[in-house]
Amino acid sequence: MEKRNKEKFVEFLKQNGNTETNIKNENWETTERGKHFNIIIASEILKLKITPNEKIVLGFIYSLNQIGEITTMSNKRIAEYLCLSENTISTTLKSLQQLTFIEKQPKGYVLSEEMQQLIFTSTERNILLVFEVFHSDLPSGAKLLWGEYNSLSKGLKAYYGSRKYIRERLKISESSISNYTTLLYDNQFLIKNELFSGYKFKKRGVVTKRFNRNPID
Repeated sequence: MEKRNKEKFVEFLKQNGNTETNIKNENWETTERGKHFNIIIASEILKLKITPNEKIVLGFIYSLNQIGEITTMSNKRIAEYLCLSENTISTTLKSLQQLTFIEKQPKGYVLSEEMQQLIFTSTERNILLVFEVFHSDLPSGAKLLWGEYNSLSKGLKAYYGSRKYIRERLKISESSISNYTTLLYDNQFLIKNELFSGYKFKKRGVVTKRFNRNPID
């Protein structure tokens, strides 16, 4: 059988009824499936003293493993999907391997057995990042904060946890929480962001934006 290059393969597909759109969509993350994918950041991942970027990448690998998939994507594809730089993905994956949170198998990345055990025995609340959030240009810390807000708000009711509580849960500073909340509201990821204060009283209530999903085949 004759071996031919990628250009010949694309030409072959076009000659045999494949549209250019189908050819470009050979990677799942560019299809409707990719736009319906959610990243689960398990509570045990949130507790780790690692960067927000590392938490999102670790959550991404965990979420793929949960549906029986192994992370076989190139660093470039992961970077484009998560809206991070290719260099960030490269250094993050190396760091997660050095910390023994993930393992690189012949077919791709999976959680280490130690990390799997840690996550699967937890009963605490996870957070979820929808495509519109993790595929945005928001800082990774702001993405995690939206996930925390939405884990209780879900676009239906107010989240009113204190900054101290959020700081302990997400391992980010209180000043970052304030800045990220403003950023989320200004970019319409929050539909309400209101501060209530009085004598010995101060509370903030936020409501997240809902992202509706149409069923896919």
